[in-house]
Amino acid sequence: MVNEASINQLSKTFNAPSSNFTNREVSEMYIEARAADQTGNRKRSKAILTQLRAATPNDMRVVRRLSRMESEDGNLAAARSILQQGLEAEPDNAHLLHGVGQLERKAGNDYTAKKYFRRTIKRDPSFPNPYHALGTLEHTHGNIRAALTVIKEGIRNCPQNHRLYHALGDVYLDANMLDLAEESYLAGLQHGPHWSKSFFYTSLSFVSYALGHTRNSRTLLRQSLEVNGGMHAQGVIALAQLEESEGNVEESREVYRDAILRYEKKRRKRSPNRRNGSKNGQKKNGSDDESSFDTSSLVDGQGNPYTRAYAGDKWINVFKSWARMEEIHGTYETAHIVYSKAARLFPNNVDLLIQWAELQAEHGDVDRARLLYEAACHRVGGRTAEPYEKFAMFEMTRKNFVEAQAVLLRGAQAVADLSIGGDGKSGLTLAHLLHTWGVCEYHLGSLARAEQLFDDALRVTGSEEGDSSMRSLVLYSMSRLEFARGEYLLAQHCVGLSLKENLLPGGNSLIWKLWHNIAKKMENEHLATRCKEQALLRWEEERGGTVSDLSRLLGERQRPRDYIAAKSSASSNENNQRVLPERTGSVMKDVFRKTPWYSKICPPSGRMDKNWYAGAKLWEL
Repeated sequence: MVNEASINQLSKTFNAPSSNFTNREVSEMYIEARAADQTGNRKRSKAILTQLRAATPNDMRVVRRLSRMESEDGNLAAARSILQQGLEAEPDNAHLLHGVGQLERKAGNDYTAKKYFRRTIKRDPSFPNPYHALGTLEHTHGNIRAALTVIKEGIRNCPQNHRLYHALGDVYLDANMLDLAEESYLAGLQHGPHWSKSFFYTSLSFVSYALGHTRNSRTLLRQSLEVNGGMHAQGVIALAQLEESEGNVEESREVYRDAILRYEKKRRKRSPNRRNGSKNGQKKNGSDDESSFDTSSLVDGQGNPYTRAYAGDKWINVFKSWARMEEIHGTYETAHIVYSKAARLFPNNVDLLIQWAELQAEHGDVDRARLLYEAACHRVGGRTAEPYEKFAMFEMTRKNFVEAQAVLLRGAQAVADLSIGGDGKSGLTLAHLLHTWGVCEYHLGSLARAEQLFDDALRVTGSEEGDSSMRSLVLYSMSRLEFARGEYLLAQHCVGLSLKENLLPGGNSLIWKLWHNIAKKMENEHLATRCKEQALLRWEEERGGTVSDLSRLLGERQRPRDYIAAKSSASSNENNQRVLPERTGSVMKDVFRKTPWYSKICPPSGRMDKNWYAGAKLWEL
C-alpha cells in the first residue's frame, strides 16, 4: 500500500549516500566480524563493525551487535550512545528498544529497564524477548503475580518460544507449584531446539529434588550433560553441587574435573598455539602444570596459550564453584590449582583474580595476593572501582594506610568518569571506594578529608532500594566520625538515619552498639539500656541464634509429605493451590535461580549483610 510513510522511506533510501562497499562485501564483513568475536579477537571485530556502521547506517544488526560488545566490555556509556543514535533513525525499532532495556538492567536501573521492555512489547507484540526479560525481572523483584501475567501474555503471542515456557516453570517452581512447573518445562522441551534440552532437563531435576526424588534428580542432571557433548555449565554446577550436598565430595570433584577437561580441550582447539603445546608447559596427558603458573604474567598479559573466552562464557562459574568447594573440603593447594586453571582460560576476569587474591591473603601469601590485586586493577582499567577498593582494604587490614591511600587515589582517578552520571552498579562501586577512602583518611588523622569523602560517597550513591545498604553504611560512618569528634547530637542524628536506611527489619548489631555508646556519652541511661538490648538481640540473630526475619520470609521448601498433604488439600479447594507466596524484592534477588540444594553447601549468614559489615569493620583496625 502506497502512502506518505512509504514514500518518505523510499525517498530516504534513494537519497542516502552511496556506500564504498558492495552488498557482497558488506555480508562478508559482517560474517568476518562475528567470527573474530567468537575466536576472541574483539578488537578486530569492533573495528569491522565500526566500518560497517559507517557503510550501512540503516542496518540495525550492526548497531545492536556493536552496542552489545561495548556493553560486554563494560563500556555502558558507549553502548547506550550507540543504541540511542540508532533509535534516532528508527525510534520504533523493537530490537533497539529491547537492547536499551537490557543495557539499563545491566546498569542496575531496573525501573527504566521495565519501561523499555513494556515499550518494546507495545511496538511488537510478536517479539518474545521483552516478555522474557520483563517477566524474569519481575520475578527477581519478588513480583510473582506480575511475572506470571507478563510471561503468560508472551506465550499467548509467541506460543512456540521455549524460553518463555522455561521462565514460566521457574516462577512456578519458586512458588512451590511443582506440578505446574513440571508441566511448563515439559511443554518447553517440546518446542525448543536440541541445544535447549539440557536447560530443561536441569530444571526438571530441581522439581524432582523438591519432591524428594534425589536419584531421579541426579539422573536428569546427567541426562542434561549428554546434550551438546556436555558443554552445559549450569548442569555441571548443579550436578557437582548436588553430590557435594549429599556428602559425595570425591564424586563432585570428578564431575568438575571431567567437565573442565572437556572444556579445556574445546578451548585448545581454537588456540593458535595448540600445535606448540609442549612449549607452553603442557603435560602429555593434556593438562597444564598449574602449580608452576607464573602469576606475574597476569599483569603483563604474557604467557596465555589460549584464545580469549567466548563473549558471555558461563564456564567461569564452573571454575568458581569448584574453587569454592576445594576451599571448604580440599586444601589450599587444590584450590590454588583450580584458580590457576581458571586464570589461564579467563585471564581478564577481574572477579576471579580478586577471589584468588583473597585465597592467598587468607593463607598468608601476602606477596602473591598483592600481585593478584594489582593484576585485577590493571585488567579492569576504569570500568569499575571494585578491585581498587578490595586492594585498599587488603592493605588497610595490614595497617598499611599510606599504601591503601595511594591505591584509592589511583582508583578514583581511573574511574573518575563514573562520578558523571553515577548510574547503577558502576556508581555504587565508586561509592564503596570513596567510603573506604574516607575511613582510611580517618585512620591517617585527616578528619576533615574523611568528612568530605563521606559526603562524596553519599552524593554518588543512587536513590533506589538496592542502594539503601550503601546509604546506611555511609551514614553509619558519618556517625562514627562525629562520635570521634565529640559531636554526639550529630552522631545520634546520623545513626538514626543509618538505621532507617537499613533494609533489615530492626537494623543490625553494630548500628545499635554505636547508638548505645552515643547514648552513654549523652548520659541517657534508659536509651543506652534499650540500645544494648537491641544490639544483643541483633547480634544473636546475625549468628543464627534465633529465627531471623529472612528465614521467616523465605520459609523452607515443603518436603515430600508436606507437598502430598498440600496437594490433597488442594483437591478439595482448588483455589488454595493457586495461592502465591509473599516475597520481598531483596529476598527474591538472593534466591532467584539457585538450585534447591544450594543452601546446604552455602548456608545463609542469617541477617548479616557481608558488604555492610566489611565496610563497618574498617573502623576497628
